[in-house]
Amino acid sequence: MVNQLLSLKYRTGRLLRHLTGNISLEIDTLKALTHVFDDEYWKRRCDELSCGVCLHQWGLTWKQCFAEHFICQVSAQTGTVVSRFVLLLCLNGDSTSGTQSLLGVKDFQDYIFSFSFKALGLSAVKLNSLCSMLPNLTRVELSGVQSGLPTEYALKHFSLKLADARSVASALSNPQCLATLIIQSSSINDDLLRVLMNGLVTNGGVTHLDLSHNEITDHGVRLICSLLGEHGVLAYLALADNLIQREGGRYLGKALCANQSLVALNLRLNRLKDAGGEHLLDGLLEKSSLTAINLAANFLGSVTALTLSRILLGDSSHLRELDLSSNELSNRDMEVLQEAARSSLVTSGSQDL
Repeated sequence: MVNQLLSLKYRTGRLLRHLTGNISLEIDTLKALTHVFDDEYWKRRCDELSCGVCLHQWGLTWKQCFAEHFICQVSAQTGTVVSRFVLLLCLNGDSTSGTQSLLGVKDFQDYIFSFSFKALGLSAVKLNSLCSMLPNLTRVELSGVQSGLPTEYALKHFSLKLADARSVASALSNPQCLATLIIQSSSINDDLLRVLMNGLVTNGGVTHLDLSHNEITDHGVRLICSLLGEHGVLAYLALADNLIQREGGRYLGKALCANQSLVALNLRLNRLKDAGGEHLLDGLLEKSSLTAINLAANFLGSVTALTLSRILLGDSSHLRELDLSSNELSNRDMEVLQEAARSSLVTSGSQDL
């Protein structure tokens, strides 16, 4: 009896593979996502994608890989394709057709763990509605202003507006498993950041935050420091290419004194200068969990170099990666840092002075 069941299972599996192997790749994508589960079929669909894919980045399932690429592709387009997809996810189910479409989305929503909106007018996307329908969402990436566009046009159509910030903040409170939030080149200033922080604090589970290429000043940094408390979970923070100066470095340094979760900090292309760099690094003297820090292009000088050398020579330092390129360090400063790095556990391959 057992042998018969095993034989039947084998024949059934072989038959299913034969059937799915003959399914046309031209059938409607949304219908396929709803009804086709064979991973070999989705491998064939992924082979047709223009960009290369690495399966290990998508939970080792080709269907998840294709579903997330599908969202990225349609979000980068304009016209009816985007409207169709966004409306499909945002239907409230009032009409009969709406209910059917909503049920179709729910059949494959568990395969969506991340999505990205790039070069898209964010006001056209009801992000909070989207996130509420994607329970497994762990990563959100938004990118606004694109290079090559006229500045006024880009700011008008692709920057983050107040309504967009409220939508993102509302979305952050929905997916309990959201861990990564990336919003780059979206003209986020301190006022918009204050709105976003309401969602980030409510969520409490974001471990990777990237707000690079925006307009965040020292006041905005002070808001972000509320995520770096003693019980904070933020592990990666990127604020590259903003408007952070001396006081921002002081706020971060003070927050890092008590924080034990942050392991990577990227502040390149800001304006800390020597005073701000010293204030920031003072927070790493006693005890710090940081293993990587990028302070490139911040007008840092001798005072920062001296403070950093003390950190590297200290027993509590965990730094493994350090980038101080494009600063105002003298030859003597670099010699001091290199000597301290050799005496610590910072590997030579990860130093960039």
